[in-house]
Amino acid sequence: MHYLKCNYCGHFNEVKTEYLVFCANCDKKLENNYSDWTKRNPEKSFEDFKELNCTTEKVELSNELTKSKQKKELKYWIGFAIAFAIFYAIGQIGGDKIAGLFRKSSFDKALMETASEINKSCPIMIDNATRLDNSIALENNEFQYNYTLVNMVKDSIDINELINYLEPLITNFVKTNPDLQAMRDNKVTVNYYYKDKTGVFLFTISVKPEEYE
Repeated sequence: MHYLKCNYCGHFNEVKTEYLVFCANCDKKLENNYSDWTKRNPEKSFEDFKELNCTTEKVELSNELTKSKQKKELKYWIGFAIAFAIFYAIGQIGGDKIAGLFRKSSFDKALMETASEINKSCPIMIDNATRLDNSIALENNEFQYNYTLVNMVKDSIDINELINYLEPLITNFVKTNPDLQAMRDNKVTVNYYYKDKTGVFLFTISVKPEEYE
């Protein structure tokens, strides 16, 4: 048997027919339903759809097991979060180029030029779940990266658990990554700002100078 997951509530719907459009649990339209998918893939069959978009894992609908699966999914998303917490844009642009901006410009101007360099590549998908929207130079010597979790909604995740897991990883990254040396030398507070697929704010993780000195 094949199951199609609802991106809103996480429920796994049993796929018995080509006409499955709405989630049996929350009644919202399934974003990955066959009717919409076949318009984009007219040459493929219903069997192709099930193989490419569905899972064959049997899912029980009890509250206890549903909560268990949500926790497993959270760990899955944490895996993505670790990847996009990394200063992706510097990897694309090159740490030497960013450091050069700090050497040649006044400090405030250097932060703005750094954001401008990064934003030339934005928005950009880091993976199939995460988008780097842009970066901004803020007042009070702060620099911020703005991310969107494109497949998630706020009510589907345990935000505190995600923060508690990510914060030490991100702090260590800012503290040790050589590409961020210019930021550390100038005592910049580095912010990682996250929102869900609908644009709702999730959380910000800030790494202050006293945490990496």
